[in-house]
Amino acid sequence: MQTPDIRELLEKYKKGIITEQEMALLEIWYIERRREPLDVSDGQIETLKNEVWQSLQLEDSAPAYGHRWKSLAAAAAVLLLLAGTAYFLAIAPGKKRNYTTIAANQDSAIEYKPGSNRATLTLSNGQQIVLKEAHNGKLTEDASVAINKTDDGELVYSHSKQSSAAVPALNILSTPRGGQYHLTLSDGSQVWLNAASSISYPVAFNAKERIVTVSGEAYFEVAPRDGQPFKIHTGKQEIVVLGTHFNVKAYPDDPEISTTLLTGSVKVTNTISGATGVLKPGQQARIINNSGGLDIQPVHPDDAISWKNGYFLFDNQDIKSIMKIISRWYDVDIEYREPPGSERFGGTFSRSSNMQEILTNLERIGHVHFKLFPGKVTVTTPVQ
Repeated sequence: MQTPDIRELLEKYKKGIITEQEMALLEIWYIERRREPLDVSDGQIETLKNEVWQSLQLEDSAPAYGHRWKSLAAAAAVLLLLAGTAYFLAIAPGKKRNYTTIAANQDSAIEYKPGSNRATLTLSNGQQIVLKEAHNGKLTEDASVAINKTDDGELVYSHSKQSSAAVPALNILSTPRGGQYHLTLSDGSQVWLNAASSISYPVAFNAKERIVTVSGEAYFEVAPRDGQPFKIHTGKQEIVVLGTHFNVKAYPDDPEISTTLLTGSVKVTNTISGATGVLKPGQQARIINNSGGLDIQPVHPDDAISWKNGYFLFDNQDIKSIMKIISRWYDVDIEYREPPGSERFGGTFSRSSNMQEILTNLERIGHVHFKLFPGKVTVTTPVQ
């Protein structure tokens, strides 16, 4: 048996077809990537990796051995618990559990399903199109550009004739809580819009530059064009690129704006102070709200686009930041019975999971409790 590719394991996890042994191996990989800040030794990691790999090799020859993955994964979780992070085991969607979920004591009619491809398109004349209700194919034409909706739920702009408009016509694509959408701009650049986000853009770019405005979170794959830079405005930040892949997170209610570069090169500017920096692949620029600074740090860039790839990745986050993400994707309000605690959580979950699955796992490993109501979740964090 060859060592499985981590991307392949993540794809299996996303589809809910990952085996229990492969899941344990994925957990070890997660810890290995973060062992330096967690002070987990190479020896501990190698021991767990070897044991998990042995269990994978014995999977077909010893069916009874399958239960051993639980103790191995538990050992992996212990390393994180000892390091001060409550870590939940991301069991694949559909797997049965032998514990009582929070839903057991709630109204059985309350169910929070994951988000889906939902968005509203606002044309330059103010007309709005609810894309989930719109037919596939050509939706309309705006300022000489045809706007099409594909069978996969993607919005695609394509030139039907040259535009003679002196002032570019602007469109706005906005997703609600519980929505996401894929957009192809008229220059061929692609944008993936996360929940509770919006992007404003010309239906046809001028020859000098390409400018869009983003609120919320979006992943870009910008088509390269010499002499026609691509610029993204987020209110307190400007990003200038020629052709690259990167993620922008700029929610109005978040304390910071972040830009994470996967490939290429981008220039980030804090529009408050004028501070600038050029990112290399694997770096993230952060701007704290109302701050004139610009902080650039190395990161795992794939972590920033976990949402685009179909899963949540919580890395040493407090409950408030996690519930903010939950609120956006499951379209639910969050209410705190008392100020949220400082306990940190980590782990991964498929975005196709029902919300109750995630909350149940948080309850299992941390000092936090949830109660579900129609349209609302209350959070209690008892004093430890």
